[in-house]
Amino acid sequence: MGNKEAEPGAGSTAKPVNSDRRAQSRHAVDTSVEVYLVHVACRLQGRIVDLSLGGCRVHTDQRFPVGIYTRVEIEFRLEGLPFRLAGVIQAIHDRHHVGIRLLDMSDRKREQLEQLIAEIAEMLGTGIRGQGSESAQTGS
Repeated sequence: MGNKEAEPGAGSTAKPVNSDRRAQSRHAVDTSVEVYLVHVACRLQGRIVDLSLGGCRVHTDQRFPVGIYTRVEIEFRLEGLPFRLAGVIQAIHDRHHVGIRLLDMSDRKREQLEQLIAEIAEMLGTGIRGQGSESAQTGS
């Protein structure tokens, strides 16, 4: 079905995840996320596996109960910044891995996300990771 977002082993280390068809660069991250299924009024816990301006890949603790094009909101904290972003399920990789395309982002939220991704990329370039903050890799 061609909606594969990254290799299955693109785990919890911070590194760019390459894909020729993507407009934005993705970076592997590991932080907790809450996925709210808007029309079902259900919340799922999980981890963000990779992140870009266009979306993210999420591993959920429970089996993912809905199909593609379902509206969602995700809440997570990275580099000390809280994010709550709207999106839609773009791909289902297996019962616990989904790709979410981000939608309807305000200019302010987009700018914050751009800065966060730039910080992650800079840390990757210099070999610095997190320095005690929840950056590309977290313990939570």
